[in-house]
Amino acid sequence: MSQRTNVDNKLPKQGSMKSQIKKATKAQIGTDLGKLPQTFVLPPSSELPSWTKLKRAKIHWLQLKNSFKDFWSLILFLKWEPKRHPLTRKHTRKPLELDNRIGIAKDLHLQFHKSLGAGDMKALQTICCEGLLKTSRTRIEQRKALRRTTEYWQLLSYTGVNYPTWLNRWPLSGFLPNAATKVVADRLAPLPFADTYIRQCTVRIRSVQDYMLANMDKSTILKHTDYVVLQKMSSKGEEGPWKLWGITEPTTIEEMDAMLSGKSQDAGTTLSDRIRDKISSLSPV
Repeated sequence: MSQRTNVDNKLPKQGSMKSQIKKATKAQIGTDLGKLPQTFVLPPSSELPSWTKLKRAKIHWLQLKNSFKDFWSLILFLKWEPKRHPLTRKHTRKPLELDNRIGIAKDLHLQFHKSLGAGDMKALQTICCEGLLKTSRTRIEQRKALRRTTEYWQLLSYTGVNYPTWLNRWPLSGFLPNAATKVVADRLAPLPFADTYIRQCTVRIRSVQDYMLANMDKSTILKHTDYVVLQKMSSKGEEGPWKLWGITEPTTIEEMDAMLSGKSQDAGTTLSDRIRDKISSLSPV
């Protein structure tokens, strides 16, 4: 009689998704997990309901509540609950960097556009998260079809009020009127790994830019409002550098309605789900 072979026993055993997440490396996680879920970016006043409507007050209450909640998360993770150093046994508290956020955002915003215009991939690799880097590489390659290797870009000025640095330390800095640059969101969230978290800071930059893209015949000068998202990842007490995640859009009225009703659920759901999807795509079938 022929012996029956159990095919399953010949297949390599696969660990559970939970164990795979625990064993995942930084390279597998990558530097682009998308925008943090539930990030609230207030739209311009022209896109909001009138002050005569109750909904306008509810939106600003949501903004105020999120500002304090996000500020509290920074204090909690960076100041109150840091792990002890394995050798010195001292708490590895990290600076909040409240004074540096706008300066870093302006520098990365400037460096990115100049490097993208020059087609400098080496410079872009040092300042961009992987998603933005991939998009930039594609744009640089597409210019070759138009027989242009560079694009002209220049920042002429910032528009609005330049508030003193100390005003950007407090959690209500997002309410400063007519600011040329201001922090509109600063969020920190733990990742499903030991002592690992991600921080994203969104800074609104209003500026006048002079540029000529590869498909344009002459330069143009326009006012721009960019919502620049900075990101840094920290693991086991070691902080990575601030990088440019990309440019985002303000929260839509529909998204705000969902947040106010408590039914909001971002695409990609949670960070754990996004990490699980990444690891699944790397795992052998």
